[in-house]
Amino acid sequence: MVTKQRTKENPESHDSSVRKEQRGIQSMEVGGRFLQYLADAGEPVTLAELSARSGIPTNQVFTYMVSLLRTGLVKRDPVTSRFEPGPLSLRMGLHALRMVPAVRNAMQPSIDLATKVEQSVLLAAWGDRGPTVLQSIEPAASLHAGIHVGTVMSLAHSTTGRVFAAFKEAPQLDQLVKNDIGAQTPEGELLSGTQFENILADIRKRGLARGEGMPIPGINSISAPVFDGSGEIVLVLTLFGVAGTFDVAWKGTLATSLLQTTRLLTEQNASSNPAIS
Repeated sequence: MVTKQRTKENPESHDSSVRKEQRGIQSMEVGGRFLQYLADAGEPVTLAELSARSGIPTNQVFTYMVSLLRTGLVKRDPVTSRFEPGPLSLRMGLHALRMVPAVRNAMQPSIDLATKVEQSVLLAAWGDRGPTVLQSIEPAASLHAGIHVGTVMSLAHSTTGRVFAAFKEAPQLDQLVKNDIGAQTPEGELLSGTQFENILADIRKRGLARGEGMPIPGINSISAPVFDGSGEIVLVLTLFGVAGTFDVAWKGTLATSLLQTTRLLTEQNASSNPAIS
């Protein structure tokens, strides 16, 4: 007679295959949903709009907003009473962008470039509102150009933005360019769509953008892209300085040094994360 042996179930094995849902704080999850709504909106929203989107009564939404306002995750316009992401949200977003490996790896080379050519350097990545400055390195004689970490650069009227416009693929890019292109240049000139397309074609050809009196009058700049292993643009490095001492020649020392840095970073990204063929 053969006796059937009963196997005892291993509780650890069962737990590993069926993960138990961890307990959280529901109010924080609801607050996170409101932050998601604000981020998705792309513009300041009213209490009523948040209520309609969430299905939560306005009086309850208001209590959440009070707490989010106190933390700095949300801010409210004192005139319109509309809500939008606050300073703490901005800081967290910038920190998240800096933690992207391609961005983190470019920080020290950007400092080295500024030291080598004795000009200011901007490092920008693509954020929710467009090209966003993540690092601003200026020489001892500060330019006070008004560009700082968190600044969103113009797509049409800055060399940083133009490089992104030339190489970036993003759902909202066309609309952002359309909104920006009609604005006047620093010299007071209007830029037509045809002129802008010609500028972008030249940037794609040269792998470089240059501007005199950009992003502000009296300041010259040169920008170049950094790509990841799949060929997507992840960063733009920009050299900028006072017009009288800043050479924008295509094959000048500044342009050559910038391209050496951006191409090296692109090669590093490709070797650490090669494109899938």
